[in-house]
Amino acid sequence: MKVLSIFFFLVSCASYKSDQKFNIKSDVSYGPHERHVGDFYQSHRADAPLVVVVHGGGWRGRDKGDTKLIAESLASHGFNVFNINYRLAPEFKHPAPIEDLELAIEFSKEKFQFSKLALWGYSAGAHISLMYGLRRNDVAAIVSGGAPYDLSWYEHSPYIVPYLGYDRKGRVKDYLDASPVSYLHKDAPPMFLYHSIADDLVEHAQMRVFYTKGELLGLKIETYDVKFWSHINTFVFAKGPVVKGIKFLKSKL
Repeated sequence: MKVLSIFFFLVSCASYKSDQKFNIKSDVSYGPHERHVGDFYQSHRADAPLVVVVHGGGWRGRDKGDTKLIAESLASHGFNVFNINYRLAPEFKHPAPIEDLELAIEFSKEKFQFSKLALWGYSAGAHISLMYGLRRNDVAAIVSGGAPYDLSWYEHSPYIVPYLGYDRKGRVKDYLDASPVSYLHKDAPPMFLYHSIADDLVEHAQMRVFYTKGELLGLKIETYDVKFWSHINTFVFAKGPVVKGIKFLKSKL
């Protein structure tokens, strides 16, 4: 486990790089808090769409360094990218990270030129991305990996309790109100979902139930099953979802 943790810090995540050039502006401040920073990857294409990348970490840890390789991969394929940090639990509870994503997007609209907007997140970052993207009309596509789509499945989660501030007992509606599955609607943006069938933290069934409910609404949702990696190892090692996610965004943007 110690070796894996060291490798995780060194590698960050799987990548899929092309040869298109881009410029980087590091630690761009998009708001007043010290966590309101992101790295902006500027494409040389004048009409490039923007992908905002949101890291995981159970809403309570980690930073944009984890998603650096995904951001670089997207930028090398011609996308503008804003790879952001956000405020963390338990000091900052729901919906603070979603508000931070909104702030980053509004900042991007004022400061950068881009044609369309997409979101990419893994785990808690996917939850944050979906909570924004399913309730706004400015997102053209979402890539979501390893997301907890329905928080009400978990009664005493050591991740959700610090994020919401309470356990599920007597608060099921609050848990559902903080869940992406509650905001599916017939005009939701196209989504690409990936999840490991051996996920040891967020059940693979979470993705399948979310997909099924979206299918009943006639939504355009693509899914990809990672065959055997755990929750963290899927993020670190699985290149397939990154390849397919970038191809998905190219087709939608």
